[in-house]
Amino acid sequence: MRALITGGFGFIGSHLALHLIQKGWNVTVVDLEGATPCIPLPMDKLTVVSGKYYDPEVLVQCCNDIDVCFHLASTVGPAVSNEKIAFDIETNLIGTVSLLDSLSPKQVRRFVYISSGGTVYGNVQAVPIAESQPGSPTCSYGIVKKAVEDYLHLYSKIKGIRYNVVRLANPYGIGQRLNYNQGAIANFIGKIINNVPIEIWGDGSVVRDYIYIDDVVRAVIATAESSVENEIFNIGSGSGLSLNGIVTILRQDFGLSSEVKYLGSRNVDVPVNILDIGKAREKLGWHPQIDIKAGIEATLAWAREQRACQAICC
Repeated sequence: MRALITGGFGFIGSHLALHLIQKGWNVTVVDLEGATPCIPLPMDKLTVVSGKYYDPEVLVQCCNDIDVCFHLASTVGPAVSNEKIAFDIETNLIGTVSLLDSLSPKQVRRFVYISSGGTVYGNVQAVPIAESQPGSPTCSYGIVKKAVEDYLHLYSKIKGIRYNVVRLANPYGIGQRLNYNQGAIANFIGKIINNVPIEIWGDGSVVRDYIYIDDVVRAVIATAESSVENEIFNIGSGSGLSLNGIVTILRQDFGLSSEVKYLGSRNVDVPVNILDIGKAREKLGWHPQIDIKAGIEATLAWAREQRACQAICC
C-alpha cells in the first residue's frame, strides 16, 4: 500500500508514518520546508516532499501513485482561527478542494480526513455527542472542518471519491510539543518539569475527551483499511476530564506540583465535549486501549527524557 500523509511531520502525522512503515506501507510525507518529525522516523524509508500541500507544484509531486491519502495538515488552530478567517478558508478549505481535484478516484482507494471532534459540534445540550448531532461551530476552524466534510460528501457523488472522516477528540502523548498552546496534557507537563506556572483559561472546569496517540493512529489506519466508506467516525476515549482534573492527576498520581494561574475564559471554549464512540466500536472494531493515567505516565517519562537531553546538550 502507498500512502500520502499531508502534515506528515506533525504530532499525529509522525506517529502515523511510523506505524504505516512498520506495517510495510510505502509512505510519502508532505510538510513545510524545514519541518522535522516529532518522533524519530526511519528517514531512508520515507519519501519527503517539502512545501505547502496545496501548492500546484507540490500537488504534482505527491498526488500520483498513492492508494490512500491521509489529510492531516492544517494551517491554523482553533484558538486563533477567528483572527485569520480568510486565511483559514483559503488554505484549509480551498487548499483541501485543490488536493481533492488533484487525486484520481480510480486510483485512490480511500481519502481519510482528520476533522475535529470538538469544534465541529460547538455547544451541545447533552453528552456524549453522537455523529448525528448537528454541528454549531463557534470558531472558523470548526466551520472549515465541517465544510470540508460536506465537500467530501459532494466529491463522493460527483467524482466517486471514497472517504472516511475522523472527528478526533484531544490527542496527547509522546512527541507532542511541550509548552505549546494546543494540547493541555503536554502543555501542563512541560510547564511543570520546567518549573513554570500552569496557565488555565477560565476556572478549569472545561471538560474534554482525551485520547492517547497510539489509540488515535490505530483508529485512523482502521478507517483506511476497513471496507466501510463515506462515513464519519468520532474517535476519542468516550469519557471526559476537566483541566482541573488533569492537574489533580499530575499531583496525586505522579507527585507533581506547580503553581496554577487562572486567566480569563475564551469564547471559543465550549464547557463540555465528550464523544460517543459507539459507531467506531461497531463498524471499525476499534476501541481505545490506553487509559488516561497510563498515557500520562508514558508522556511524562518521554518529557523527562527530553528535559534531560536538553540539560546535557546545554
